[in-house]
Amino acid sequence: MIGSDGRLVQTAVIGSRNSGRAIILPTDADELTRWRRRHPAYSYWCGTQLGGCGNELSDRLYRDKVCHFAHRPNTSCHRTATGAASADHLFIKDDLAAWAGRNRLKGRATSRDLGSGPGDAVDFRVGAARQHVRFQFSRLAHAEWHQARQRLSSESVTLDWVFGPGTAQPETMEEVYDEYGYLLRFRFETHGAVRRIRLRAEDPRRSTDWVPLDACAMTPGGLRVPGVEPRRRSGTGPAAEAGAGRGAAPVRRSREEQVLALKEALVSAARFRTRPTWEALARTAGSDLLGLSVPDRAGLLVAVEQTGGGEGRPLLSALIRTGESDPPPYVGNVVAAVGCGVPATAAVLKRWCQREADRAFAVYGVPSRTAPPRLPLTVDGQIAAQQSAEPAQRQTIVHVKGGLVRPPAARPKPESKGLTGVPLLRDTEIRHALRSARQRRGPRPRYAAALMARAEEALTRLPEPQRTQLVGEMAITRRWLDSRPDTPARKTRPSRRAKKTAEAKRTAAAKQTARARKTQQGKKAKNPLQGARPLPGAGEARPQKRPK
Repeated sequence: MIGSDGRLVQTAVIGSRNSGRAIILPTDADELTRWRRRHPAYSYWCGTQLGGCGNELSDRLYRDKVCHFAHRPNTSCHRTATGAASADHLFIKDDLAAWAGRNRLKGRATSRDLGSGPGDAVDFRVGAARQHVRFQFSRLAHAEWHQARQRLSSESVTLDWVFGPGTAQPETMEEVYDEYGYLLRFRFETHGAVRRIRLRAEDPRRSTDWVPLDACAMTPGGLRVPGVEPRRRSGTGPAAEAGAGRGAAPVRRSREEQVLALKEALVSAARFRTRPTWEALARTAGSDLLGLSVPDRAGLLVAVEQTGGGEGRPLLSALIRTGESDPPPYVGNVVAAVGCGVPATAAVLKRWCQREADRAFAVYGVPSRTAPPRLPLTVDGQIAAQQSAEPAQRQTIVHVKGGLVRPPAARPKPESKGLTGVPLLRDTEIRHALRSARQRRGPRPRYAAALMARAEEALTRLPEPQRTQLVGEMAITRRWLDSRPDTPARKTRPSRRAKKTAEAKRTAAAKQTARARKTQQGKKAKNPLQGARPLPGAGEARPQKRPK
């Protein structure tokens, strides 16, 4: 009763197992009842063009749950796509056939299985004009799409690629944006027991409205969607380029014209936030750029960067990439020629160009925004570590009668013991100072030991991950100090448990001393005459004096 993936079977074909007439079963009981009355002779099949088993289905009517198709008992089926969208590739073939008939086009629609099912793509070909439109239903890797595009372009005068929801990779979108200026998309809307296609064109800034297929037209330049002006020229495929080459030789432009055209193409790519290949730039800026050698390309890009723009403007040459999304090696020569430094490795060049591309997107994008800072390169070709700028100290000015009175400058804190001769460094600089101290000439251990004391103080102020990085550098420096014979003796610092134990012993000793002193003071002194016999007459009363 349900598909192999646990979902209800909502689509089938009418008439036979190999039929291409698709249907979505009404899910409401009253709607299904009316459908049965209108089509009492219909039979439904798990069609092979749906990726099904080819067995007959029955329509199940329920009042308390959703109506759906069901297989006959003891039937095995491994069909995975069973939802309403699982027959879209059949619905589009019906729409294309009707549209071609109304526009008197001798076209034919064919389903393609690209590895995941019979509905991966639908090709529509206009035979006489050798025009081709591919509707992409499944998601393809960029490399696979690029290979398929090259193969189809060699067979057609015009090629249009229309992408379904979620089927275009980001790299594919960038390449299409760069060449055409827009991307064609399609979706389906359900109307009763069928679904109808809708198309639109979109670019990184805006999109046209969704329109039916009848609103579109097949022109000599390819499929045309209302509301968008294509940037490409008619006949962009290799077959058209070969035909043009046989008719006339390409026009050679001056160097100034090439520079202006190339700069305009790069600015347009930055506006659309794309990174084109040199071949894509040649299709936009002029086909005479395609045959340039690598030194000529680099020289042309240097001329582009020198055509004004002001100091600190983004390097447009950093937008160029190869098919693997890496900057071409000659871009490093352009970076060095304009005075931005010499990248030491391909990884450094890739990271530097990525930042520069982000800066170009910010400056030339719509709307524009504040560009991030350029990554500085060191003398040895590495990306310089950017130090976080410390906030400027506020200065208070007191207004009093007679003029301005400035508060006295704060006195510097006295040097900690053992830190004499060590410069006052920012917390973020101590880690680099420890590393250089191990390579320093002269009394390195003493200087490194003093830096370790500063590092311990900085640990309480540094946030993560700087604290973790400093702790690691301190551990390396401590092992280095312990391995050197000239390292000054280090006083062992007692642990916290040892400190508590010693403090407890001192407290117990003090209490015992106080208790002993108190006990000694409370005892009475012994009478030395205690137990002795009294002297004669010592206890007798004295005679009273007689009154005179």
